[in-house]
Amino acid sequence: MKKKLILSSILIVFTLALLAGVLSGCSNITALFEVNATNLANYANFSYSNGDNKINFSLKASGEAWVKISWDSAVVFNEIFLYENGSNVTGFEIYVNDKLVASQDEIGKMRNVYLGSTTATSITVKVTSCSGTYKLTDIGIYNLPRNREFHSTAFVRLNENGEPLEGVDISKIKNYTDYILYPLTTFDSEGNLNMASFGLSDVVRQIRSFNYSAKIHIAVIPEVSEEISENDVRHSAFKDYADTLAKNVAELIKDSGLDGAVFGFDFSFGENLFDYGVYNDFISTLRGKIMSPYEIGVFINPDAIMFNKQSKKLIDNFYVLTPNLDDNNACTFAQTVCETLETLKNSDLPKSKTYLTVPFYSYNSETETLYEYGDYAEQLGEYGNVIELEDGNKVRINGYSFVRDMAAFCYDYGIAGLLSVCPHYDTTGSLSLANAIKETLQ
Repeated sequence: MKKKLILSSILIVFTLALLAGVLSGCSNITALFEVNATNLANYANFSYSNGDNKINFSLKASGEAWVKISWDSAVVFNEIFLYENGSNVTGFEIYVNDKLVASQDEIGKMRNVYLGSTTATSITVKVTSCSGTYKLTDIGIYNLPRNREFHSTAFVRLNENGEPLEGVDISKIKNYTDYILYPLTTFDSEGNLNMASFGLSDVVRQIRSFNYSAKIHIAVIPEVSEEISENDVRHSAFKDYADTLAKNVAELIKDSGLDGAVFGFDFSFGENLFDYGVYNDFISTLRGKIMSPYEIGVFINPDAIMFNKQSKKLIDNFYVLTPNLDDNNACTFAQTVCETLETLKNSDLPKSKTYLTVPFYSYNSETETLYEYGDYAEQLGEYGNVIELEDGNKVRINGYSFVRDMAAFCYDYGIAGLLSVCPHYDTTGSLSLANAIKETLQ
């Protein structure tokens, strides 16, 4: 267990004031996502733990129960979707040809399990624990294509008081397709940039030395001081010094060899369209200075209420904040993935520009305690999402299978990719979360 204040600097970039209130719930998962592929379950036989044999799938019980799906000849698939009426399943397992291949702690309205290319004559879905009576209503077994670009972006905190990559284990971040660097650059209320003591171009060269083709962006955030709040700095710079700030950022990008910049916004600011007009006007000014192929990115809540249609066209990358960034302990797959995407769909953001965030830590906002994934990877194993502390308390954290399944669903849904927050908290080897993301592309 470690108490740290490192999250405070992250939350300067990711302002989370309204996040808890914007998610609507997975009210209609089939309306959110309909798989356009052959469901192999439609051609299977179903045998149940109570002795029933049926030609369709459904599983209702108040304790441990299972259903075996079988075919007369082998089928090839890579992903399974389970659908529940309610959220009463608290543990389930999947067996392929009677071998355990997956184990997770909840299903909810929908839960996918990504296994990679798999050949089988039977699959067993077993509910191992529940809270009351549950009912699984449907199953989808698919061989879904992996034939498009999917970005894996690392949100990398650099050292400001020495060698910038000092303390960053390169082996944990070398395989990403994109990088967002922080907290090198801040701006004041008049649009002036304040840089770290070392050269940003040197950092860019170091990253390209181990990942030549990666896109590298810089997070540009308000300057923090006792005299003026970060939100007031942001509003003043965007409103009264937009041209100055946009010009300075454009010059920084070109001079440093960057591919673009990413801005954080004050999501709690603004009660009407006039207030948010300041942000939209700034995006228009910024686009006038930062021409393609240089990119503009923004961190945004799933409801995306602050940006108008024109801004959505001008912005290249939307990094959508998931609810487990500031308190992972109560966030299930349904809350983190399904509810975020459902709210996002109503926001009319282009899927091809959208990323979901995934923290490589768990953070208890009440105790300000941070738990690094790498410290607990072995304890979690391939399937675990909950760590047990020495004092007997339990903490939820994104485990290997959770991240793999999240990445697979985001790929299937059609969004641009995932943003890994604090990837230096990862581990190396078979339980690496970066590898879990990469595995879904194979």
